[in-house]
Amino acid sequence: MYRTRLFAVVMAVFAAVALTGCCQSAKNAAAPAPEASKGQAVSAETAKQAAPEAKGGKVVAEIGSEKITLEEINEMIKQIPEQYQPMAEAHKDMFVDSVVNQRLLYNEASKLNLDKDAAVQKQLDEARKEIIIKEFLRKEIEDKVVVTDEDAKKYYEANKDKFKEGEKIQVSHILVETEAEANDALAKLQAGADFAALAKEKSKCPSKDKGGDLGPISKGQTVPEFENAAFALQVGQLSPVVKSQFGYHIIKVTEKQPEKLLSFDEVKEQLKQMLLADKQKESFDLIIKDLKDRNKVVIYKDLLMPPAPKAEPIPAK
Repeated sequence: MYRTRLFAVVMAVFAAVALTGCCQSAKNAAAPAPEASKGQAVSAETAKQAAPEAKGGKVVAEIGSEKITLEEINEMIKQIPEQYQPMAEAHKDMFVDSVVNQRLLYNEASKLNLDKDAAVQKQLDEARKEIIIKEFLRKEIEDKVVVTDEDAKKYYEANKDKFKEGEKIQVSHILVETEAEANDALAKLQAGADFAALAKEKSKCPSKDKGGDLGPISKGQTVPEFENAAFALQVGQLSPVVKSQFGYHIIKVTEKQPEKLLSFDEVKEQLKQMLLADKQKESFDLIIKDLKDRNKVVIYKDLLMPPAPKAEPIPAK
């Protein structure tokens, strides 16, 4: 899992650097690399002495005469997807290595004049359009559309039914394979046996390690047979033997949490994000409608998706 996430970071780095680093690489010709930039290790003391101050900040890497500063790296990290930024910050050395790799690949690929290839030029043109569109939408929607606490509070007050949390129960169970085993376990419990100890001894469910405790559950989280029996119990009450597709259960409820209305503070941030997404979509739709109206857009859908041929009538016999 860790390696997968790290790989995702590296891929995100390459995507971000492809948009931010290529122009800089194009400006700086790749001069022969000094020994330290040919992959050799550099001691901390040597690096400290060799790391010069460049225009724009402290140099953290060199590729020939090209210098990469800490400020550049920090700015690149801000441009990758937000979910990857903490990982990039925590492994900034790997991030810089990815940037160096990208620059090296770009410099080498540039020698082949691949940018003159028609297919590559088409992709560059499409990427340019996407970047410009993204910036336009940022200025026209992201920078302009806001949701305040007051907006969220107003929605909350008008839609409280949407913020009700259903009843929950803290439930434990013992799961066995046969009805005979279940009846035997139930008899022992009714005679005073400790539920948790018996669950650890008899249950086939992984929850046996916790004395059969499944934690809090809501309606809809378990199979109907189990749910109906569990939610009908009072706190401390044992169920009769309950059969489900998993086997035979004995259920005990240890706590009940009735339905409750979540407070505004509990849902405020999530609600603001939801309202912001709705308002941004509304703004986007208005922009698109206005552009279509002003540019007299016509789409000939019949040519794109011709109507299906009519079925031939079946002749009567």
